[in-house]
Amino acid sequence: MQRPVAILIAAVSVVSLVACAAPAITTPSASAEAVPSAAIADLDLLVEKLEQIHPEPWHGIARDDFVGAIDDLKGRLGALSDDELVVELSRVVALLSRAGRDGHQFAVPADGAEGSYLPIRVYEFEEGVFITQALAPDADLAGARITAVGGHPIAEVLDALEPLVPRDGPQTVLEFRPVFFVRVDILHGLGLIGDGRVELAIVDANGAERTVTVDPVPFDDYVAQFEVDAALRLPSRPDTLYLSDYAQIAWSRYLPESRTFYLRYSEVHDLGGLDTDLRDRAAEPDVDRVVLDLRQNPGGDNHSYPLLLHRLQDYAEAHPGRLFVLADRVTFSAASNLATELEQTTDATFVGEPMGGGLNFWDDVRFIDLHNLAVPMRVGISTRYWQKSFPDDPRLTIDPDLPVPVRAADYFAGVDPVMEAVTTR
Repeated sequence: MQRPVAILIAAVSVVSLVACAAPAITTPSASAEAVPSAAIADLDLLVEKLEQIHPEPWHGIARDDFVGAIDDLKGRLGALSDDELVVELSRVVALLSRAGRDGHQFAVPADGAEGSYLPIRVYEFEEGVFITQALAPDADLAGARITAVGGHPIAEVLDALEPLVPRDGPQTVLEFRPVFFVRVDILHGLGLIGDGRVELAIVDANGAERTVTVDPVPFDDYVAQFEVDAALRLPSRPDTLYLSDYAQIAWSRYLPESRTFYLRYSEVHDLGGLDTDLRDRAAEPDVDRVVLDLRQNPGGDNHSYPLLLHRLQDYAEAHPGRLFVLADRVTFSAASNLATELEQTTDATFVGEPMGGGLNFWDDVRFIDLHNLAVPMRVGISTRYWQKSFPDDPRLTIDPDLPVPVRAADYFAGVDPVMEAVTTR
């Protein structure tokens, strides 16, 4: 299984965490005079490769409906600007997962065609859309709530972005929509902003309403100056346990105040001894509970976690009611597989938000390159169904036993109500 996040924020080169992706399928570059027919051929190729590569391409949409959307796009190619093309192809590809269970399929510009980004990170908290971090010279915008973009109210912006987002379920929209929010090509193609500087209406951290303008930055600068997966995750914070160290993806800590053995797993890769820590420490008499924290974990390699899973299953069997799993909207892909296996095989209590990832879903995407469109694009096509729940499970996510909303007030104050909900039980 592979993590799609880096590609979704625009290119495979951002982070290479691919476990089993096949080589991309390419089409020959077209001469300038042949571009219209070659572009149409690319869209036909998309349908052809969907049916060749995806074992059940029409599980969420009727074939005639998808082909009709492709035909409509072909008929409008000559009238679309470059940015409108990116938007409309994203919209069409997102139709494949509109019913859920296929959130790894997406359309993004090819390497070198990514365009520019807003110089900010955003997150959809319960109180609204907030800037969580901003590049200089706009660093003081961190903590501001965005109320409008280019004169368009924030609700209109979110509604316009929603149909472009691939998904395993509704919660995936909250996970991925901020990635689209900071892309200038998307905002421009939707008609939400014009050329040049971008106007944002905000309520700043002091409660003052004002309008600011920001200069878009090239994609490479965005990636270089922010943390990995910046458009997806909350920024790290040293005063918040689960956000304190993204660089170390697997670590544990004993919390004496609450007699809790805490396991942090922020990417599904090398366990870093997490399984051994659990085996050697969790059964000690000073441990009242074990917490596995999968928040802000967008996935990775399914083959990495089985030993940890077995240790957690053993602990849960020996200590009924004392295993807690923390999840949120960014818990996705291999991380949601691990969570689902724990839900199916233990009595773990889930705390936090519903996962962005599904219980049973398609993944292991294979990429096709559409080089002949006005903006060269890449489209991921799923090749494998991951079933970790029972076959007919109608759920698209795991609803927590103890739901805890994600509030901006808590994040910016360094408060973690999810851990508070666990350690006071």
